[in-house]
Amino acid sequence: MRIGIVGSIWMRTPPEKYGGTEQVIANLCNGLTANGHDVTLFAPANSQVNAHVIPTVPLPLKEQGLPWNEISYNLYHMSTAFDYQKEFDILHVHLNKSQDYSALPLATYATTPILFTPHFKMPTEGYKPERYLLLQKYRDFPFTSISNSQRSPFYANFIKTVYNSINIDDYPFVSSPKDYYVWLGKMIPTKGTKEAILAAKKAGVKLYVLGAIESGTPEGKDYFDHEVKPLIDNKQIVFFENVGLPEKATLLGNAKAFLNPIQWDEPFGLVMIESLATGTPVIAYERGAAPELIADKKTGYLVKNEAQMIAAIKKVEKLDRAACHTYAATHFTTQQMVDGYEKAYRLTIDEWSSVQKKMREDNQHFLAKTIYQKL
Repeated sequence: MRIGIVGSIWMRTPPEKYGGTEQVIANLCNGLTANGHDVTLFAPANSQVNAHVIPTVPLPLKEQGLPWNEISYNLYHMSTAFDYQKEFDILHVHLNKSQDYSALPLATYATTPILFTPHFKMPTEGYKPERYLLLQKYRDFPFTSISNSQRSPFYANFIKTVYNSINIDDYPFVSSPKDYYVWLGKMIPTKGTKEAILAAKKAGVKLYVLGAIESGTPEGKDYFDHEVKPLIDNKQIVFFENVGLPEKATLLGNAKAFLNPIQWDEPFGLVMIESLATGTPVIAYERGAAPELIADKKTGYLVKNEAQMIAAIKKVEKLDRAACHTYAATHFTTQQMVDGYEKAYRLTIDEWSSVQKKMREDNQHFLAKTIYQKL
């Protein structure tokens, strides 16, 4: 197949350091190419994948110091991808930020089949209602979910769940860890940085905090400066800022467990399978996709609060680290992700004409209803 993939322009693909979505897209491009497909990625010019790259920005927006809500570059990025649509059998659009929603109305006029993959928690009438309103209008387009939990309670035309993947070889297995625990992620309140630190302090264990400071938003910087930084003493709580892949894999692999007290219904959580791949169990709050990624009491513990997390810390060393590695290598490989998306591509291509027909009918119904209300 000739496949166009619309990636992120916030960071390069793959990311130099932190960037889960960009890493997943890189794995997908490389895996599809290895399977013999002709793949083109729309991304920043410095992206490095085994595929054609059509650069839509000279540098990632983060490297340019632009804010999260920058829209003009994003409109150029999306519209350029749709300008090339006739070159492909399918165009696969990854939705990562709210600005990416600009692809939805563009797809209404597409002649090439379009598949959307959202990498965020789906909105509802009570959670980000403005985004819910827009996505509801275009809900009949083909979507893939990155976990089953991501689908609920939003209604959309989800045709398949395809889990994110990692390259297992990038995460060497460690059978005997050192005497510390780890937290890894973007430093924002929903990721539970502060909660992991507090749990480690109360459990009396050493914690390595591997964090990407969200300086692109005032809220992210304030969270680090006022909520997290005062808890770091670089003795019991040791801070490593924005580590790259080799160092990240080493620090994860040598930890006794990864603490993940997430404060929201995270739709996936790539770091959990990164940790498991090294043999390091995961102790996570039982929210979002965590129950789909962790085999409770086998590759980690699913807990509901701080007290249960502290109790799990004290018994996690009893778990079989080899079983953690095997679980990740069995369920979350790049080949499995590529196979899943190949099936989703075929479904999208086969059903595209009926999707367009339903979209036209729904739009006519919406317009008729709006006109009636005005009369």
